[in-house]
Amino acid sequence: MSSTTDETMLKALLHLLDDPDPEVFSEIENKVIEIGPKALPYLKDAADGKNDQLAENRITTLLSKIQYNKTETSLLNWRKQSDQKLIDAAVILSQYHYPNLDPQEIQNQIDKLKKDVWLELSEEFTPLEKIHILNHVFYKIYNFKGNKTNISHPQNSLLKDLLDNRQGNSVILSILYLEVAQSLELPVFGVNLPENFILAYLNSEQLHSESKPLFYINPFNNGIVFTKEDIDTFLGQLDLEPNKEYFEPCNNKSTVQRLMNELMQSYELSGDMNQSEDFRRLMSKLG
Repeated sequence: MSSTTDETMLKALLHLLDDPDPEVFSEIENKVIEIGPKALPYLKDAADGKNDQLAENRITTLLSKIQYNKTETSLLNWRKQSDQKLIDAAVILSQYHYPNLDPQEIQNQIDKLKKDVWLELSEEFTPLEKIHILNHVFYKIYNFKGNKTNISHPQNSLLKDLLDNRQGNSVILSILYLEVAQSLELPVFGVNLPENFILAYLNSEQLHSESKPLFYINPFNNGIVFTKEDIDTFLGQLDLEPNKEYFEPCNNKSTVQRLMNELMQSYELSGDMNQSEDFRRLMSKLG
């Protein structure tokens, strides 16, 4: 809070959360949401001291609305950045679920992963050799893998859980893999393939032209390398017609929207319709 007076006012407002008058709560809600993220620790303290169901429900509502507003603001600011990084958007979405998440702790873990890959690489290696080294560190040493047993759980799409548990879905695995690869100047980019987000390794000498990927990478399946013909076969199994976007790199916004769509569906399947709707709204805001 900005002052002792503001803190006293907020505590007084939260003390009235069990007032049954909806107009009283409406006033409290407007003022608390206006205060924004600074009110979060006070709301959590209030939740610990309340045994009234009405007050608990209202605290949950306030926490949810403030957290949503914070996430929306952060994502819209991210979208405006000229040098936007996918990993930053992934941190923002993790903070929606884990409000106390420290981005620096996330960055420290990723920096260590990058360093361990960098130590094994050489400029003399071919593109395939470089990816084999990255895969060795990523999958064999760090033990990252696709979560094939709990696919619909929201945590399957969150960067914090991926770093903690070493498991995730194809999108969040790809985002972390991309962060490592691109930081080491490997020309790897996301491809928005249905049912399985994948990566493409481009010819570094033709990044600004109509170049075709040298090969593709499947982060969900231990980073295995495959070809365009394999994608054709996969699309045939899904009974889908080939589409240009299934073979070529997508932009950062498309990747983040794909991750948010995974979260939206996961929350819906888990029965949390409010959070599912939050991500539906966030996707429309990101546009």
